[in-house]
Amino acid sequence: PIERGMRILGGKWTGSILGHLTDDPVRFNDLARMVGGASKKMIAERLRHRETHGLVTRQVQNTAPVSVSYQLTAHGRTALAALEGLRVWAEGQATD
Repeated sequence: PIERGMRILGGKWTGSILGHLTDDPVRFNDLARMVGGASKKMIAERLRHRETHGLVTRQVQNTAPVSVSYQLTAHGRTALAALEGLRVWAEGQATD
């Protein structure tokens, strides 16, 4: 189960991406600005993977230009506790 969980929640930027989706839906370009240092390609890849696991939903607004936003699902919100526990644990570790 831990290995499966790490495949779903692991990966650079995943925690940050999910953390920014905790409240309201976030437009893709806004999310890309919030997650400084990650390329749009990487963010899109991470979001697609989490969408296939039911953690986030993708919503396309029929506007000009087309706008895409992402939001955590109820299932995705259950992962936040695990990420918070990891954050607390990591803060207690010695830095490199």
